[in-house]
Amino acid sequence: MSTRADVAKLAGVSESTVSYVLSGKRPISDSTKARVQAAIGQLGYKSNYAAAALAGGSPRMVTMMTSNLFLTPPSRIDGALVDGIVNGVRDCGYHSVIWPISNDDDSDVEMLLNLNFSGGVILMNVVDNDPRVHTLHSAGVPFVVLGRTKVGFAYNYVDRDFETVYMHALTILKNLGHISIGVLSASTIVNPYLKKAAKSLKLNMKMMTTTNNYDGGIILARDFKKYYADVTGIISLLDIATVSFVNAASDFGISIPNDISIIGVNMLEEQAESATPKISTIAFEAYDLAVSCGKIMVEVIEAGKDSEKRKGELWVGDFIDRGSTSQL
Repeated sequence: MSTRADVAKLAGVSESTVSYVLSGKRPISDSTKARVQAAIGQLGYKSNYAAAALAGGSPRMVTMMTSNLFLTPPSRIDGALVDGIVNGVRDCGYHSVIWPISNDDDSDVEMLLNLNFSGGVILMNVVDNDPRVHTLHSAGVPFVVLGRTKVGFAYNYVDRDFETVYMHALTILKNLGHISIGVLSASTIVNPYLKKAAKSLKLNMKMMTTTNNYDGGIILARDFKKYYADVTGIISLLDIATVSFVNAASDFGISIPNDISIIGVNMLEEQAESATPKISTIAFEAYDLAVSCGKIMVEVIEAGKDSEKRKGELWVGDFIDRGSTSQL
């Protein structure tokens, strides 16, 4: 396998010049670039992350590894997160690309490593003990997790402090006299942080499952009195369906906040403002959170693979009362 030294020898330049041609960190004459690129092509040279980091030549490219946005249920939050990362990375002089995840996550990571065009990876849509985290960690690839996962070692991450968010929202509802709480979600599985908060506050929870789209919210409003008549307070983990539910509630004889109080914890503020009535929220500053994630990714790349410093950020958000809650 050819090395950077082989490329430098064939092109008649120093190894550092090869690094600068690959990274773009310093201006190199067109003639020198041409010789280096010709040598790379002739030798079939492929850089690797470890060598690039040691030589100070990591590519100025960040890869967002996320689920296929065209196949998963739509959410405005996904767009805000991607937009924030793009701008956070760009503010630091880097570029970014989206790498959609297929059904074979391991294959996706291996292909990304073999291509060697990215200086670092932002992992999105992580699962518990995510194998991608283990692979990137073992390969010495700079990465940041947008979210958190239990893998048995420290890593860089940016995430929402869901434990605090859920406790804050449920405490507000309890203080208003609501004991029977509906959880508006696309999943039937109760989030462990939410379950823990409800138990500590001695609240009864009932899952209100629907698809996160316009029709999902209307169907929920239509069936609310039939299936959830005992629910007086709602904490919503969805965005699109929540707006649709609130807008359709009056059509099915439901008054917000007189009959039901509702707090959104996972929606953009412009979405909350667009509903009638407007929705009270624990503000999710998705764009700003993602900008920070992008900037941390660049910091990790530029710190080099030997840096042992790990950075973690947890975001909460303030309660914004728009009048969708009231005393029971």
